[in-house]
Amino acid sequence: MASIKDIKKRIASVKTTQQTTRAMKMVSAAKLRRAQEAIINQRPYAKQVSTLFRMVTARPDLRLSSPLIYREATRDAHGKTEKSKLLLILVTSDRGLSGAFNSNVIKAAINWTRENEASYSQIEYAFVGRKAYDYFKNKKIKIASYLEETGGRVTYAKAKKFGKFMIDMYLSEKVDEVKIIYNEFKNVVSQKVVVENYLPFWGPGIGVEEEAELVRRTEGYVIKPNVQGLLEDLLGRHFSVQAFRILLESQAGEHGARMSAMESATKNAEEMIRKLTLQYNKQRQAGITKELLEIIAGSESQNA
Repeated sequence: MASIKDIKKRIASVKTTQQTTRAMKMVSAAKLRRAQEAIINQRPYAKQVSTLFRMVTARPDLRLSSPLIYREATRDAHGKTEKSKLLLILVTSDRGLSGAFNSNVIKAAINWTRENEASYSQIEYAFVGRKAYDYFKNKKIKIASYLEETGGRVTYAKAKKFGKFMIDMYLSEKVDEVKIIYNEFKNVVSQKVVVENYLPFWGPGIGVEEEAELVRRTEGYVIKPNVQGLLEDLLGRHFSVQAFRILLESQAGEHGARMSAMESATKNAEEMIRKLTLQYNKQRQAGITKELLEIIAGSESQNA
């Protein structure tokens, strides 16, 4: 059994930890407010750009104008469709102490790869954020890049670099598809892991009915100067805007997860302090009682 002195030291240590977790919670709460405002303001614009891009690129005659929109499947000498090469990008944080924020992305990547690896001839990994990279760097996988400069506080300049990296990998034909796994921010205590298709824009799984509906919607619009001009303008911004949205989603989710984790840690420290204090008081009382009994026993032995 621990001595009273040891328990007292442990109570002091837990109180110090509690002060740290409480301070980290307050810092994360302040960062979360800014990150939440940023993603809430960005989402409508990103959604509208994506919708407009879908409407324009749904036209079959425009699909072939850029490989970023649509890429024909490659075929071998016998005319058989070859499997695609995939770039799978994991977006996590550089720091820990954020609950299951990073581990959820890592688990989703492992599960998704296990279920879909047979559909691809090759899967390469790239990482935004140190946590996923640290986990996978010693695994038997092919790593394309660790985008260290993209981590930390999100800016549009970083998002453009991130988008350029993915586009360069795709246009150089090192990969045929690009998908991103990240935490989508829902609220302060909830994030949803998303596997999102990034390139080509019209990737697998797009329904014929959706295409027809988008084409029909463009019939009522007058486009100036022309459809191709609008397409070129949208190509210049769509992929950067979506990369920016993804990084903002992950940033807000990280601060929310860390705030929740630090709040739980602070409450756990409070409970531990309560239990240790109770144990300290019990042992202290037991010591006092023992001393009193020894005094009484000594006094009675003298009177005998």
